[in-house]
Amino acid sequence: MSFGAYARRVRDHSLPYGRRINALAGCVERYRPIGYLATFGYLEHIAGPFRREEAALLRALDALLASRDRWLVELAAYAERRRDAKRLGQRVPRKIEPNANSPACWYGDARRAAIYTVGFLLLNQGRVVKADADVLQLASICLETGGHLSAAEHEQVRGLRRHFERLRGVSGWPDVDWPNWQKANQSLWLLHQVRCATAPDDACPGLSWK
Repeated sequence: MSFGAYARRVRDHSLPYGRRINALAGCVERYRPIGYLATFGYLEHIAGPFRREEAALLRALDALLASRDRWLVELAAYAERRRDAKRLGQRVPRKIEPNANSPACWYGDARRAAIYTVGFLLLNQGRVVKADADVLQLASICLETGGHLSAAEHEQVRGLRRHFERLRGVSGWPDVDWPNWQKANQSLWLLHQVRCATAPDDACPGLSWK
């Protein structure tokens, strides 16, 4: 079922309330810019207790729709840029080119959502997330300061990103070293959220984090 079909079910007053909650879960399954669980948590953070209040449920859906609509605009612009590049002979996107195909921030509220996500990931360290200790320390500083890092800490973020990009590369296909690959991947995801949380504007830096 499509995102739009699930969204209509969320608004359908004739359905039992539990099915409307499940429909919201279907929407989140199809658009989860900060991860499934973090997206659900952030919706409750900004909209209120939607599991028991209809007004909060509708606010949560509206917030998710607004973010998704902004992403679709960016996605269309990215597709147009790729068509232009292909006409010029550039068949493969450059690594530094932001890639909107896989949303990796909350469009329209990237910085605040990233700060929430950093906190969510730290809270779930060891259960959902198993990132590097240095990455966790930087994430804790980011959370404590509300997204304000020193110049030295920004440089540490960049260095850790380079390190874990290399580790993920050598741990991947064809001889996959799953423990190191997962550690690198989860560390990079947390570092990406730190970068979004510390960005000077409401943009998504490094959308091509994968």
